[in-house]
Amino acid sequence: MASDLIRQDAGSSGPRLLLVEPYLTASHAAFAQGLMQHVPARWSLLGLPGRHWRWRMRGAAAFLADQAAELLARPWDGLVASDMLGLAELRGLVPSLAAVPALVVFHENQLAYPAPGRAEKNLRERDLYLAFSNLTSALAARRVVFNSRFHRDEFLGAARELVGRLPDMRPLGLPQAIAAKSQILPMPIDPGEATSQTRQPRRGPLRILWNHRWAQDKAPEEFFAALEELAAQGLEFQVAVLGPAPAQPPAVFARAREALTRHIVQWGHAQARNLYWKWLFWADVVVSTARQEYFGISVAEAVWAGCRPLLPDALVYPQLYPARFRYPPGELGARLVDLAQEPEATRQEDYRPLAQNFTWQSQAPAWQMVIAQTIEET
Repeated sequence: MASDLIRQDAGSSGPRLLLVEPYLTASHAAFAQGLMQHVPARWSLLGLPGRHWRWRMRGAAAFLADQAAELLARPWDGLVASDMLGLAELRGLVPSLAAVPALVVFHENQLAYPAPGRAEKNLRERDLYLAFSNLTSALAARRVVFNSRFHRDEFLGAARELVGRLPDMRPLGLPQAIAAKSQILPMPIDPGEATSQTRQPRRGPLRILWNHRWAQDKAPEEFFAALEELAAQGLEFQVAVLGPAPAQPPAVFARAREALTRHIVQWGHAQARNLYWKWLFWADVVVSTARQEYFGISVAEAVWAGCRPLLPDALVYPQLYPARFRYPPGELGARLVDLAQEPEATRQEDYRPLAQNFTWQSQAPAWQMVIAQTIEET
């Protein structure tokens, strides 16, 4: 119960800001810590463990209103929450929050996830509540931040479609109202975690990195099929497979581990961040085969560490990376073959400037401004 609450205070001057994150893990946790470090304020973080994400979206507001009533009732100058919180519900359950200006940050959304065709129809229908939770959170906020233009456009397009499917009493102005108060800011990465790491000179086979969630929306079968294509041609390469895995990961991972044993140098999630960064600095190329991606923090981190990106020519990537770092559908294997045949050519170029704008050092002023605008706007 109350022991599940995560509390943290930071900062000693500036506005009194409440940061609510019901899914305090991975990129959500990293963003929360970065925000408190780089935006001067008197912060109070209220979080819940990062598990059971559907229940977090459905139940966090009621749980927090009950178990953190004293904290929530304090006088706040502003409230920052992620898309995992039902903001409208929380403000209804804690009336004193109704007048507190709020900013909602969308890491992802439930209107356009899962990707079309990636879930059974009954699953998508069952998730309509979560979609409306995202919509009402955005409506209840004074300002809304999306982590890319692609994400905002996907969200608003899905909102229009969802409203159009309603049987009656459609809130037709809803997408326009959200669009009018939305802003686009990258989800910053923190290279300060990697200050002890350096990119050492290397020779030998191409080093390939996968550092994504072990989930179907990342299309791991396409990644491993491309690696098997390299192996079938007798090309030498090494691969490090990182990223968090569920209790029962997709079966393709076990098959790939057996088929590619000779090429694997790392398999599994790196729990310690310094070890994670070590593998990013080790690799030559970071590959994504994602079917659903709104920003791609894992790619940005690897590029900042010096990896050459190799990304789908779709989703958010055309807005973030030049065309020569993208591949069209069905061409990943061929692109990897080219790189594996001349690994030294890949290693001669500096790719870090591609990700420099995604760091907290670059983005902190913009986040400071959007929070100031949220709490000062009348």
